[in-house]
Amino acid sequence: MGTNAGNMPSVDSPLLAVGDPDLVLPRRSDEPVVLRLAPGEAEHHPTGSTRHLSVFVGSADSYHEDRLPVAGRDEHRGDSPSFTPAFGFVAGQEYVVRTRRSNEPDRLTEFQIQREDAAAPALVTDVYPSGDVLPENVLRFYVHFSVPMTPHLASDFVALRNASGVADRAALMKFKQELWNAERTRLTVLIDPGRIKRRVATNLDLGPALRSGERYALTVDEGWPAADGSSVLQSFSKSFRVGPALRERPNVGQWKSRSPRVGTREPLLITFDRPFDRHLLNKALHAVASDGQTIDGTSLVGESEMSWSFTPVERWIAPGMHVTVDDALEDVAGNNFRELLDRDVGHRLALEGLGPDESDCQGKGCQVANETDTDGSSEPMWAPQDSNRSG
Repeated sequence: MGTNAGNMPSVDSPLLAVGDPDLVLPRRSDEPVVLRLAPGEAEHHPTGSTRHLSVFVGSADSYHEDRLPVAGRDEHRGDSPSFTPAFGFVAGQEYVVRTRRSNEPDRLTEFQIQREDAAAPALVTDVYPSGDVLPENVLRFYVHFSVPMTPHLASDFVALRNASGVADRAALMKFKQELWNAERTRLTVLIDPGRIKRRVATNLDLGPALRSGERYALTVDEGWPAADGSSVLQSFSKSFRVGPALRERPNVGQWKSRSPRVGTREPLLITFDRPFDRHLLNKALHAVASDGQTIDGTSLVGESEMSWSFTPVERWIAPGMHVTVDDALEDVAGNNFRELLDRDVGHRLALEGLGPDESDCQGKGCQVANETDTDGSSEPMWAPQDSNRSG
């Protein structure tokens, strides 16, 4: 059942008001949100119902003007604009409706679709980086949950612990607005950069958060309630060993590839020299045809975020294709192709030899470098090979 418009938290803004009594809220996932306007009121917004009615994921407290609304279909029947989501409202997820009228402040109204079946238990499903060995200067972790979680509690439940189980309460950044995805099922946890960067005050006072050769665990304690209150989180721990720090920019020249054959749908495989940020990898690499068009297909991030593969929808048809890499792609220490996160303060950074040539990092990013084949010819690193080629 949709919540009553009167059950709203206060919103401290002269441009916003709490609740809209003319809203009809959905009770099921496939029902629309409807706003009942007075006769003729719709005429004040000739551009249509989107000016009257928008729906956002999250609570009223998390609302801001820059947030993208939920995708869906707007309709205007008589004096009642309505909105139906493209994929249905998610049961248990919080939503907020913004209604906008002439000469009135915007109004925010929260609602939530009740779960009709047994609620899924709250669990940690994945943590990235996923490797068993992480560099001493690893910057961030992504914690994935099975259900939307209650916000503003991360610092109470998430901790970095040493091999003895002692929590370092100064290791992780604390944010007034935690770093959640829109669905509140993925939390980004940052190690304090002051504990990573050398010769800065926090590092000098407290030392690095991680030390090479030692073991640590990122833990999530039990008891964290799901957003809908139907369950609480079970405890979780990701243990890892710390290896040497990554203090050089990524370089595509250090990557290796296994090239597919022309006329097949064999996957292209690129193996990295270091682990990269899992979620940036999902959007940073693209297979591109000789005419500059992106090739349709499916990409997969490999084990420990040390490789990337791409399988095209259609067969590979010719050489002359290449992979583009966004130069903002970061390794797990936060280094990208343009700059290092962890610079030794007071020392000049030697740029020569640390990354791709400038010609490889213009515009959208880097192009995967060439390699010399065993027969002495030079060709794109992963260009599809003629299936009839000898050797």
